[in-house]
Amino acid sequence: MNAAAVAVRPGARRRETARTSAAAGGESLILRGLAFAALAGLGAGEWGGLLSAPPVGRSAAVVTIAAAAGFAIASTSRIPLAAPVRTLARCVLVLAAAAAALIAIGVPARLLAPHGWGALHGDIQRGLAGASSTGWPYQSGDHWVRLTLLLGIPALVVPAAALAFWPARRAAPVLRAAALVLLLVLYALPATEVQAGAPIGRGLILLALVGAWLWLPRLRRRDLAAAGFALALAAAAALPVSAALERHEAWIDYSGWRIAAGTGDGRSFDWDQRYGPLAWSRQGLTMLTVRAPHPHYWKAETLDRFDGLRWIHSDAGRNSDPTAELPPARDPRWNEDIRFTVRNLRSDVLIAAGTVYAVDTDKLVTGSADGTIRVIDGPLATGDTYVAHAYVPDPTAAQMRAAPRTFPTQFLSYTYFELPARGASALTMGPPRPDAPNVDPSTVSAPSPGSEPGADPAVRRMILESPYASTYRLARRLAAGQRTQYDVVQSVQRYFRHGFTYDEHPPLRRYPLPAFLFRDRIGYCQQFSGAMALLLRMDGIPARVAAGFAPGQRDPSTKDYRVRDLDAHSWVEVWFTGIGWVPFDPTPPLAPALAQASGRGAPSAAVGGHDTGATGAKQRAVGSAGAAQSGGQSGWWRIALVLAGVAALGLAALWLVTVLRAHRVRGGDPALVELRRALERLGYDVPPATTLLGLERRLRTATGPAAAAYVHVLRECRFAGRRSSVPSPRDRRRFRRALSAGRGPIVRLRALLALPPAPLLRFPHAPLMGD
Repeated sequence: MNAAAVAVRPGARRRETARTSAAAGGESLILRGLAFAALAGLGAGEWGGLLSAPPVGRSAAVVTIAAAAGFAIASTSRIPLAAPVRTLARCVLVLAAAAAALIAIGVPARLLAPHGWGALHGDIQRGLAGASSTGWPYQSGDHWVRLTLLLGIPALVVPAAALAFWPARRAAPVLRAAALVLLLVLYALPATEVQAGAPIGRGLILLALVGAWLWLPRLRRRDLAAAGFALALAAAAALPVSAALERHEAWIDYSGWRIAAGTGDGRSFDWDQRYGPLAWSRQGLTMLTVRAPHPHYWKAETLDRFDGLRWIHSDAGRNSDPTAELPPARDPRWNEDIRFTVRNLRSDVLIAAGTVYAVDTDKLVTGSADGTIRVIDGPLATGDTYVAHAYVPDPTAAQMRAAPRTFPTQFLSYTYFELPARGASALTMGPPRPDAPNVDPSTVSAPSPGSEPGADPAVRRMILESPYASTYRLARRLAAGQRTQYDVVQSVQRYFRHGFTYDEHPPLRRYPLPAFLFRDRIGYCQQFSGAMALLLRMDGIPARVAAGFAPGQRDPSTKDYRVRDLDAHSWVEVWFTGIGWVPFDPTPPLAPALAQASGRGAPSAAVGGHDTGATGAKQRAVGSAGAAQSGGQSGWWRIALVLAGVAALGLAALWLVTVLRAHRVRGGDPALVELRRALERLGYDVPPATTLLGLERRLRTATGPAAAAYVHVLRECRFAGRRSSVPSPRDRRRFRRALSAGRGPIVRLRALLALPPAPLLRFPHAPLMGD
């Protein structure tokens, strides 16, 4: 053997790649794994776009775990065990990968134990309730809504890995195709929901990765140019087609169909409150696009009258001066010009914000002081545009606390509420009479601005003898000890944050709001807003219910707010002297309507203004500390657990490879076979006629004494009968370093895989090398 026998040969790696490609029917497991990881990573990144701040690290950890599990699953085909045992091992690997992926994405490990399944199911159900009708990207901060959305990544990636790498001969093409379908769903489902930039460029990347998935693992080098040309040709043909398809209008507008005699058209709304199961449209149709400098609640109608059972719109202020309820000295910063474009909405009222004092439109409209703008010459329809000039206050908490408790007498009507007549029931109530008076003998109110209705003993007696006695007592208890009107509003709003559940199918009761407050404690925006407005009026604070739409989602490309039927909503408006009508939203953030009290898109006044008081600072500090504590203590151990799981899967794969190599040895010594294959894998040529003595001498010349010493120990162990002188882990480490010295980190990693710290299996066989 000449000196070239132990020199690094450039062709060695090519032959090794060919050997790797020969596995699994001519496919390269490494290339298949890389294609899987790239395609899964692209899909996971797209899926993360469903959230405003996606956890990129967690998504990458899930993809890594799935790819590592796939390698381990593929390696089980070469274990010399019975088929049922191999199948069981694969199933265990899939379950382990699923558990590790769930923990990596953020599911607490305690919930994966059998005793935690009930709690996990409940939390996911709650998350689904919020996620099923939210908009994208999800911006609110509810933990389980965010986590439920993220669960789609492991739910698709882990099964895709199992299908892609599951050893099968006849069914392999079907399994690979099923895995590709799951990965395409992972990409396509969020891509159709989130309007991200450069869709054509992202589509080209997807096309390239799908091509790599289909062909790269079995593609020969000489076919690379032809494959690249075919891929480029397909991309060139797809570009003009995709550009032609890039339009906002639907080819087939199914939303206007009437199937099975449906009663709702999904385009119009009855804003009066009913409190039964929600009947608003939930098709996800875009109702409006709004161009505005700030997000606001888009008001359709003001519900100014509580008739003893429900909140409705009265005609008390019809044709009144739209500026009559504006403060005498308006802050010019709160005047806004807002442009509305009607998409799928049909409405006989104009949608606007705050108090509208002028409208630029081709329609004939009539305004009122309460902010409701009627359309006289036919309803709004698709394509209509108009500009609303509106006064939309956005005060700070300090400004609202400084507002005087008294108010002009014209706002006393916003403290009115009726007590139900004998025999009245929401179970049998009909539609409200359009000509019903705003005041009747059962109407009670504050006797003067700044006082509460019960200040008059006769009125107090009437309330306490009515079905609303408990509601009145609750209102007075929440107002007790509060120094300002704003503090009372905050006290009432905080009351709904604990013990109440958002649900769009509450039971309809005879007296809906008392039943909501004290019996059912479940409801949607109508119950929350109606109850809060009633409690405030019982405290003598001018309040009313506003109905319309939540701000919606801002389109990053057009900068417009996209308002859908899912954003239909109701909230509360409270009058502050010197400021105007300010919105407050007591509905929990799990409601389908977007950007509510906890949403980033909500007007600051809806969450109580920019509170700089001691109470607000204290609450923020407590919240931050709690978040830091829960995130800091639970986040690190989760990350450590995920890394440990990945390391365990890697070690399992390494163990399987070593086992397979050892078991492939038939009629030979594993230590010598390992030596030969390690040298060949690292690029050293070892002809079949090479003896151990010759190899020892050549390695001493080519790499140094450490490598020669390792071969010397093997030679003595084999021929001198010195079994006690088997190479130690230290000998193996020196030998590995000598072979990879000065050849870079990739070669060192290859050396570690070829010569792990200690041989896992040793058993004697006949010699493979001569003496």
